[in-house]
Amino acid sequence: MSILVIGANGGVGRHLVNQLQEAGQKFTAGVRKEEQVKDLENRGIDTLLIDVANDSIDELSDKLKGFEQVVFSVGSGGSTGADQTIIVDLDGAVKTIDASENAGVNHFVMVSTFDSRREAFDTPDAQKIKPYTIAKHHADEHLKRSSLTYSIVHPGRLTNEPGTKQVELGLYFDKIGDVPREDIASVIYELLDNEDHRGKEVQVISGNEDIKSALKNFKA
Repeated sequence: MSILVIGANGGVGRHLVNQLQEAGQKFTAGVRKEEQVKDLENRGIDTLLIDVANDSIDELSDKLKGFEQVVFSVGSGGSTGADQTIIVDLDGAVKTIDASENAGVNHFVMVSTFDSRREAFDTPDAQKIKPYTIAKHHADEHLKRSSLTYSIVHPGRLTNEPGTKQVELGLYFDKIGDVPREDIASVIYELLDNEDHRGKEVQVISGNEDIKSALKNFKA
């Protein structure tokens, strides 16, 4: 399988790149800065310079040709304003989805927010990140309307603790829980590696079930 990880230098993306490399999978790390390309190439990792904020749909389509699966693990970051949230998390995602269709990509994995439903816009937990939640909602809905086979991962409160490979999956939990970034990467790896798990939308928090079994047993 040929995989492109967009956002390979991010918190989840770095873990996913490590897991794919350790498993000997065929993949390319997509990053937006030249210095990030050099660092990854020094590790023997194929890289692609890709900027979802500034690349056009045509440019993205050309870059995505030949990939069977695309992971969108890109975020504008907590220190940017609502304008960058719209540019990156909404329009960047929509352009990448459209480009994936143009390029003949089969499977698209979206790393979303914990709850991207419209009902989540006005909950107390969402008020501080309302533009982000709105952006993710519309990006997720655009993906669902596309012709792509998709998987949507809704992480809980992300931590930098070591992964345990023990999770709880749901749709939708009443309350957010913590989850290591490494475990989110492990969930994405399984979605990429096993066709039976694709087409699922899942919330992920730390739990007591190993990832393979949790995905196999999850019904939404």
